[in-house]
Amino acid sequence: MSNEKVGVSLVPVEASRRLRDMEVLVVAETASRQAELGRVIEQLGCRVTTMDFLQLESLPLEGRAFHLVVADIEREVMPFGGALAQIEPQKVIALIPESLREQGTWIMGLVLGRYVIKPVHPEELLQAVRDRLEVMALQETTVRLSAELRARYQIAHILGISRGAEACRAFVRAFAAARRPLFLSGERGVGKHRIARTLHYSGPWALEPFILVDTTHVPASALSGVLFGDAEWMGGEAKPMGRGVVTVLKAGTIYITEVSLVPLPLQYRVAAVIREQNAIEEGGSEIPVGIRFIFGSHWTPEHLRRKGMLVEDLYEMVREAHLAIEPLRARPEDIPCFVDYFLERICQRQQCEKRVLTEEARDALARYTWPGNVDELYRVLEIAVQRTSPLPIDATHLPEPIGRPAPRVPKVPFPEEGVDFYELVEEFERGLITEALRRTGGNQRRAARLLRLKETTLAAMRKRLKIA
Repeated sequence: MSNEKVGVSLVPVEASRRLRDMEVLVVAETASRQAELGRVIEQLGCRVTTMDFLQLESLPLEGRAFHLVVADIEREVMPFGGALAQIEPQKVIALIPESLREQGTWIMGLVLGRYVIKPVHPEELLQAVRDRLEVMALQETTVRLSAELRARYQIAHILGISRGAEACRAFVRAFAAARRPLFLSGERGVGKHRIARTLHYSGPWALEPFILVDTTHVPASALSGVLFGDAEWMGGEAKPMGRGVVTVLKAGTIYITEVSLVPLPLQYRVAAVIREQNAIEEGGSEIPVGIRFIFGSHWTPEHLRRKGMLVEDLYEMVREAHLAIEPLRARPEDIPCFVDYFLERICQRQQCEKRVLTEEARDALARYTWPGNVDELYRVLEIAVQRTSPLPIDATHLPEPIGRPAPRVPKVPFPEEGVDFYELVEEFERGLITEALRRTGGNQRRAARLLRLKETTLAAMRKRLKIA
């Protein structure tokens, strides 16, 4: 099979859309060889530039931003100079003669990402280029998504002006780069998951995977398989679970949402993995950053240990790296920060005009105890935005019991000399009717509906109370 095989026409090849924006540089000694290789690679839909090795040497530095370089190497020539050697190895595919096979990815001092033995069939070349471009596209996507996540989960995005909010920011600053396991405790909805992600994207693990193990939805019997790939016993038979995240992950963060649901034998096993990794690191191994565990729980480590729900080994590892996140009711001064941030985010997602809250609505939010904490506040505001368009959000737009109407009989101060009962009642009636008319723009029919009165009754009351 000769080199001219590369010039054979092929049926159009399927390739992902993301390859269309990728740049491939073809380097060969002759113009005809450049054209042959270029015609084959263009079938992937990517943009192809061709040149010889001398042109490559004169290419300005800013012109070397190619996703892939395909270099056609001959034994008789020494085409290597500074330009090709400066290109990242994973971006180079070399077509080499059989005589250079023994040198493998090291040829004349050049490190290659991949090499293909000549003569090469067009389909083989296409497959090699497509595979490498797909890898490069995935790497670009990973870097882009990681940058977006780093921008989203920044320390500055931990909202609040309370001491509790500052304690969260201080914890992230102190432990974002720590290899030791961390512990986050707090009620449901306080934001443990968000703090865990902020810890991940604020440290050396930012470009590595963040794995969430939601123990509230994964049965205890399956956790061993999820973490270590063990077989799961079902019906008296072992079902292979494949490889677990601990055995697959080279580096990254594993966040276990509720550690008290992890069986104690499995906790001992996780502790052993952490000790083994620490021992390797202390021995001077050059592993990237390893696996960092973050444990979450509704309860503190001390409480779990006393109740026999956290093994001593893990307790000793996390007791000095523990953040107790305060519930929202303990830091009401943070509610306005969350309200403004959530309203802007909700309106952007729903593509609607930004909403504002009336003072009555803000007071109602401040009075509520928030058993679901920050997550519940987000859901409440989401409902309120859906109920308004684009009116300000009033207390009546908030779901019960937050937006529960005020008592029908208002509190009235009783002076020592007493009050005029009928005058006070008339004043209350006049205030109700005036407010209803204000909200409906003076429409008597709609005002009567708000007051649950007949329109004729409302008209008679207006006449009696002399309301214009």
